[in-house]
Amino acid sequence: MDPLSITASVAGVAIPALQCVQHLRNDLEGILNAPSDIVSVREDLLTIEQAITSVQNISDQQWESLGKAVVAQSETGLKLCKKSSSKFQAAIDRWTMHSDDGKLSWRDRAMIGLFRQDQIKSTSTQLQNCKMTLTSVVSTATLHSSLQQTKVAENLTQMISTKEMEITAAITTAKKQLDEVNTKLEDLHLAAQDEDEEDLDQASATSQVEFEKFALKKSLELLQELLKGIQAAAVDARKDQGCVANTSTFGDYNQGVQAGVSNAPIYFSTDGFSVAANKAN
Repeated sequence: MDPLSITASVAGVAIPALQCVQHLRNDLEGILNAPSDIVSVREDLLTIEQAITSVQNISDQQWESLGKAVVAQSETGLKLCKKSSSKFQAAIDRWTMHSDDGKLSWRDRAMIGLFRQDQIKSTSTQLQNCKMTLTSVVSTATLHSSLQQTKVAENLTQMISTKEMEITAAITTAKKQLDEVNTKLEDLHLAAQDEDEEDLDQASATSQVEFEKFALKKSLELLQELLKGIQAAAVDARKDQGCVANTSTFGDYNQGVQAGVSNAPIYFSTDGFSVAANKAN
């Protein structure tokens, strides 16, 4: 893929996502007496704006290093972020239909506090996953640049190892969240079977959780692709650093590095004293 087309393609997805997130955050900031859960979502949105902006700053060369799969999955992540924000925007519009002048009516506030907690929590989880995956893309892109610009040293090898552990931990978290979402979805489906008709709120909650599941699966795919790239970089780093050595095993317990033929003096220790065994003339 042409690097210029990569940048343009990502920007074409990132800009609408950023605008959608900003619009939602502005609306939430307009609610003067918002519950703490809404305030928390508003704070999540600010960090996502920063993450999207950072993605837009990834260079052509960095996208090339990350690979086509990561580019495509990053675009999917941005689209899901936009969709999650749009869905929550629509929900906020419904939940505040009885409120005026930026203040929640007692009725809307009670409804949000009592009946909308699961949907707010689901949205918050989606937004946090969005931030996590986008920041992982940005930090991995930065790491690839460091590998290309600098001869690999011990501290850079440590950076690779640290990033590998971070992404592995993120994958573990995403898998755990996916298990929890699957359980929640099963409960919702069972509850729907017990009712003659599924009400609007229940249908909305089910749709929200199904979307959360889909977004989590996509985040997991992106994180796994990033991990593959980091692991490949780790292998290259070890090669560049010359860490590969041939070893021989002597008996059951002793190991040593093969040195081949050596004409230098050979030192051995007898009763704590070092003695040189020189080559006889």
